[in-house]
Amino acid sequence: MSTENAATFDCPECDVTAPSTSVPYDSLGYVVCPVCGYAGTPSAGGSPSLEGPPSAGD
Repeated sequence: MSTENAATFDCPECDVTAPSTSVPYDSLGYVVCPVCGYAGTPSAGGSPSLEGPPSAGD
């Protein structure tokens, strides 16, 4: 008995569910919703600081 679980994409914006093989990706490899155009990019909250790493004197 074999079970096949296909990977799916669940859009957080419009609640569409689609097989991951039919969902397009942008040039950076992030998923793009085929219905509403939502782009699954990383949030800005976890991005590194532009000032660079803290120095030893900080």
